[in-house]
Amino acid sequence: MKEVLERLLTNSKCDYVFTSPQDPTKPLGPWVLEQQIGQVRKKIKTHPDAGLHALRHTFLTEAGEHTDPFTLQYVAGHDNIKTTMRYVHPREAAVHKLFARLAEFERPEEGIACQKSVQNPVQLEMPSQDAIAKILIKGSLRTAEVVELADTPS
Repeated sequence: MKEVLERLLTNSKCDYVFTSPQDPTKPLGPWVLEQQIGQVRKKIKTHPDAGLHALRHTFLTEAGEHTDPFTLQYVAGHDNIKTTMRYVHPREAAVHKLFARLAEFERPEEGIACQKSVQNPVQLEMPSQDAIAKILIKGSLRTAEVVELADTPS
């Protein structure tokens, strides 16, 4: 996919990846890809939700695993962070990775007492990383769902 995008950028004579076939100095028209998807749907059987929006949702969901929500908001062109948050899905592996990184931090010595602390005292026996991840994941994380076009205003 990276090679395809790089080739498209090389051939483009403007600031857009997808350019007009008739004039590479202009962007591709807004409905050209939708029309092409419609033609493909007439020729083959596809799921009714399969289309450009599903591809966009999949891309943003996957990208959400590799960047922060604010960068994802910028890339998606969303005005409101709440719209972007529907693409940010915590994954079990990410929770495990977080707690593995946290486990690498040095813990305070047992002999050091926290005086006048508003926080709860440090727990001496920490549950295992797997136990913590299971507690957090159980019932609180859902698998990513395909969202219908009508449910996803941008």
